[in-house]
This record gives sequence, structure tokens and C-alpha cells, in this order.
Amino acid sequence: MNNINNHLAEVELDLYEMQSASHLGILRCLESIKYKENWGYNYQGTLNDKMAKSISGSLGESAVAKFLNIKFSFTCNHGGKADLIFKDLKIQVRTQLQKPNNKNSLIIRPSTAKQNEIYTLVIDQAPKFILSGFINSSTVLDKKEYLTDFGNNRPPCISIKPEMLTPIFLLKDGSYN
Repeated sequence: MNNINNHLAEVELDLYEMQSASHLGILRCLESIKYKENWGYNYQGTLNDKMAKSISGSLGESAVAKFLNIKFSFTCNHGGKADLIFKDLKIQVRTQLQKPNNKNSLIIRPSTAKQNEIYTLVIDQAPKFILSGFINSSTVLDKKEYLTDFGNNRPPCISIKPEMLTPIFLLKDGSYN
């Protein structure tokens, strides 16, 4: 783990961490099929694509846990509960592959987000993960200027540009909370 700049952190997962989180990502998809649960707010990708995104998400959660020096709890399909708990903070992790022209953004779904949750954006460059920062959901949940559907047939979401995020180091060292 090292500091890329004042805003970003880089975490590298080892082979065991990647294997364990990957297994969890696949399990999450299979459990959704088993219980006939919808996946991803009208998301229409193939099973292979869903597994890839689910694996990436689990890897991102593992990277944030490693950065914060907390246990990764390997939870499977537990609804809207927090991905991680750090001190008294509920953390939701959003992981994406690097998009062309740095078009990544932190996505928050207003229909499921709760006040005072911490949302983090992680860029998957496996085995390295870039922790782009975080935001408290309460600062954006009722702000219409952040709503978008990206031109897709999916419910509107809140989209936050990485430069608007608070450096993840402030969460880790406790100076944020």
C-alpha cells in the first residue's frame, strides 16, 4: 500500500486475497440466481458479465478493508447492509474498472442509500486497486444536480466525480470523523 498522491491510495491484493474475494463474487451471483433475486437495478448483462462485475466488487471491498486494517467479513447477499464497518462508520464500496478518458464516477442509488453512510470509489486494476476517496451520503442524497441515468434504461442514480471525493487517508487516520 502506498500513497499515489494526496487524494488516492493504492492497495495491492495478494493471490490468497484475490482468490477468496473472487470466490465470494461468484457465490453472490449464484445465490441471486438460486433465490430469483434481481441483479443491479434492471441491469441486463450476461451471467458472465455479472460474475466479472461481482468479483471486481468483492475485490474492491477486500482492498478497502486491507487499507483500513479491518477484517473483510465475506458477506453474501445481505441486502442493503454496509459492505464494511470501520469504527462506527458504515461503508459502501463501489468498484469499477478504469473507464476511458477517466470517466469514472462514484455511483449512489438514492432508492437504497441511507443517510450518513460512507461511499468509497475503488478503481480495479487487479492486483492493484486505486482508492479514489469517499463521500458521506448525506451530503448528496437530496441534491438533484447529481442525478443521472447516463442515457441508459435504468433508474436515476447519483454520480459523483472522483475529484469531489474526500481523500481516503482522512477516513483511515480518523481526522474525518
